[in-house]
Amino acid sequence: MLHGWPQHWYCWRRIVPELSGHYRLLMPDLRGFGWSDTPGYGYDPLSYAADALALLDALGLERVRLVGHDWGGFTAFLLGVAHPERFSHIVVFNAPPLWAPLTPGVIASLWRTWYVIAIASPLGPRVVADPRFLPWFVGLGGRQHVLSADDVQVYARRLQHPARARASCLLYRSYLRAANDIFLRRRYHGDHLSVPTRLVFGDEDFYVPRSYITGFEQHAPALDVEFVSGCGHFLPEERPDLATARLRDFLSA
Repeated sequence: MLHGWPQHWYCWRRIVPELSGHYRLLMPDLRGFGWSDTPGYGYDPLSYAADALALLDALGLERVRLVGHDWGGFTAFLLGVAHPERFSHIVVFNAPPLWAPLTPGVIASLWRTWYVIAIASPLGPRVVADPRFLPWFVGLGGRQHVLSADDVQVYARRLQHPARARASCLLYRSYLRAANDIFLRRRYHGDHLSVPTRLVFGDEDFYVPRSYITGFEQHAPALDVEFVSGCGHFLPEERPDLATARLRDFLSA
């Protein structure tokens, strides 16, 4: 189970009690976040994918079910494409597939990614570490109710560490490279996702526009997409009941 930004393993807290009796759950903190090491490099989805494979190898796990949210979801798509033999099922919450074309709808929604520039800038570490930033950020789009003030602080306190704030900056610089790979270079145009996969997407996501969820049909015939009305980006925390139900249904199929 791979988390996204600005989170760590704690984002699965409301799902774990419902699944722990049925599955062995691995919830690593991505490199540079939560309580993981901060080596100063490798803060990008390709490195996260390599880290995940190394963890599976170290634990002797040949084939597993894979769940991801946000950056962890994008990493899950990369893993499914590159190593389909390692995963029986994949569930992704609010992350874009690898094949979105640069359509007028996508162009019109790019204004929503202004925060990427702010975090990726030279001032990014200072912005991320400011205790006022994260409470404001997670409430964008009128969703201040999704996370409690205490839960936001669980994430914010880890990001106030200088090395982790810098990890955020470098991660969002990789966002710019990934966007270039998808929209302009069409890097994954020849790749296909054969692993049975479900994308569950809150359709009021402020950060990842719904317009990004397109162009995958010929590349991912086993990808099923569900849009959840009235739900935003942090679906596993905003709708843990629905997330748990989808995981139970799909992962046991």
